[in-house]
Amino acid sequence: MTNARYVECEVLYDGKEVGLSNRLKALNYTDNSSGVSDEIVLTFCDRDADWLRNDFVPEKEHDLDVTLWLNNWKRDGDRLCYHCGNFTLDDITYSGSPRQCMIRGVSVPAAASFQVDPVSKTWKQVTLKQIAEEMKIKYGMTDLFYWGEEPVIDTVTQSTQTDSAFLYDICEKQGMFLKIYKKALVIFDKAVYEPRGITARFTENDFDDNWEWNSTLYETYTGATISYVIPRPKKGYKKGDKQQIIEVTVGGGPRLLHINEKAENEGEAQRIAKARINAENEKAVTISFSAIGDPDIVATCNIEIYGMGRCDGKYFVNKVTHKLSGSSGYSMTVSGYRIFSRL
Repeated sequence: MTNARYVECEVLYDGKEVGLSNRLKALNYTDNSSGVSDEIVLTFCDRDADWLRNDFVPEKEHDLDVTLWLNNWKRDGDRLCYHCGNFTLDDITYSGSPRQCMIRGVSVPAAASFQVDPVSKTWKQVTLKQIAEEMKIKYGMTDLFYWGEEPVIDTVTQSTQTDSAFLYDICEKQGMFLKIYKKALVIFDKAVYEPRGITARFTENDFDDNWEWNSTLYETYTGATISYVIPRPKKGYKKGDKQQIIEVTVGGGPRLLHINEKAENEGEAQRIAKARINAENEKAVTISFSAIGDPDIVATCNIEIYGMGRCDGKYFVNKVTHKLSGSSGYSMTVSGYRIFSRL
């Protein structure tokens, strides 16, 4: 006799079990590959609303650690662990009727200054990894994971930007992708991730009712042009001499993207242009679908779609939303793009 599938959820508050796990009514966890912080929303239900009266009540800026335990999920007798992660509790809502409490956590450092305080600073002869290392130390993070090239940037200026926004911007400009955890930074080049193997294979029979595939030419490009200015020498130029502007083209073909952005030299201009084209071309072929939850499917993994004709191919997962509720069980919504030849 096959045992029924079921999911248990462990919710730790500041590393301790305080009774939240047993009261959980629903979970919604969004795992993003880059550009946006991961987010978790937990809904608790208790007709007596004990959390309004007892000594313990959840408070903002505290730590949430959430783990799913999946029993008999892929085979009878197994017990799989899916660690959603560590989150900073940043939003609390009480509502009724029935009485319930909803709390939201985000995967950012507890220090609010990371996303709030504007900073102005100029770096010279620095790599993206060195900038990230400095921020890791500044915010008390424990780890920095970096996969990709480390070109030296001549000059980069942070002008009244938060450290969070600046780090996202500089990564995007250099063709890298940033994922922020509460205690770690991950910076990676998708060109390193995309050649990896397949985590799972899906066909239409694996999908719930909702799925969508799209192929478009809109805002996709075959090449790009960008200009940079050769700096004047400190000596030897006359007043009124014009600075020399160099135009760089990467790729070619009929659909050129014209980029109006500052670059310090030819190498940086090429990196910016390639990064913009590759980012735009991720829109060319996309897929999204809902299916039964799978703890192996995470943002940044590769999946294969097969048996669906034109939709077939290898896809990079940009976003996964894991949902857990008493009425519908454990499900997920996945979105990604078909892997293509990057510039």
